[in-house]
Amino acid sequence: MLNLALYQRVERGFGAALFSAAATERLPMPPASLSKECENTCSPRFYLASIDQKAWIPRVVEHTEAGSTVGVVYAKERKLAGVATGLIYADATLDAMVVAKPEHRERVLELALRQFVNRRGFLGLRLLVPAAGYEIRVIERILASSRLDVRRIRVENHSVLELTSSYESFLATLGPRTRRNFRYYRRRFESVGEYVPDVSLTEFQSVAMRMLKQSVVGAQRSRVDRTVRMLSAVDRPILVGLRGHDGEFLSIIGGWYEFDRAVVIFQMNNERDHSQSSLSLVARGYLIEELIAQGVRRLLFWAGVGAPLDRYSYFLPTMRIHLDTPTLVWRTLRGLAARANAFLPRRLAEFASWIEPTQ
Repeated sequence: MLNLALYQRVERGFGAALFSAAATERLPMPPASLSKECENTCSPRFYLASIDQKAWIPRVVEHTEAGSTVGVVYAKERKLAGVATGLIYADATLDAMVVAKPEHRERVLELALRQFVNRRGFLGLRLLVPAAGYEIRVIERILASSRLDVRRIRVENHSVLELTSSYESFLATLGPRTRRNFRYYRRRFESVGEYVPDVSLTEFQSVAMRMLKQSVVGAQRSRVDRTVRMLSAVDRPILVGLRGHDGEFLSIIGGWYEFDRAVVIFQMNNERDHSQSSLSLVARGYLIEELIAQGVRRLLFWAGVGAPLDRYSYFLPTMRIHLDTPTLVWRTLRGLAARANAFLPRRLAEFASWIEPTQ
């Protein structure tokens, strides 16, 4: 259960804050009419599941009029050593930051951002937004009426792979070497194992925990825990894997269906014992074939995808925008963080980039 440290309700332009130390998941469920374009990621349950309590504090704003919910904005505040930093982050790239009817989203977002900017202890906003859209207009209005420092950086985050009407026609869109590898490694795998299209969440978690002990690149317990929470919060999860004839899983992929597209957020492979088997490629090939058969025409890779599919995917056009209070002390700290970034351990360097990006 997660702690909702701040829940703000905005009614007819009036803002009120409710602080609670008690654990709660009683976020208002946005009416279905507000989230027609967002099947899973707009729900409070998914939002809460996606937050690592050790690093973040939930920050939510609900806008109501005449007692009815007009919109909800999901954000979160970064913590350092358990202390709120005043740095608030929100990601609009998958249309899950603002839950409202299209005609209300711009107004709902503006009210929420003004709540954050005017909140006591605020130091900065970190926003990931589409390169063109209503979010940019809102930010420009905030800048026109508030004294804030601004940084705009183009970033590469989620990537999309377009699928076709058949698996063979999809393979035809790939380069000769990649196409050959898809076919070659799959034939090799078929002699030692099978594709499992319906792994249970319990087994998925068990396999992931077991693979943590193996040589899996980038494997972290916190990432596994967060992924399992998120997958348990969606209505149509994707839980697939490769299993050897001895019953042991060699690869797992996790994600979910979001209307007409599929989202992949997680993959682990037993590369230690099968380094020459291209398990990642084989598992993705099976999944892509299954998605195409179901009529899915777009596969989104959360936080991007590696070789070789990166050559056939495109990043969603995204801007990272920093809005900061212009005080001398904060400007000085931001400058120090940028200069020290290259000399810090990875974890501190990542946090320093939140204070001030180096590019």
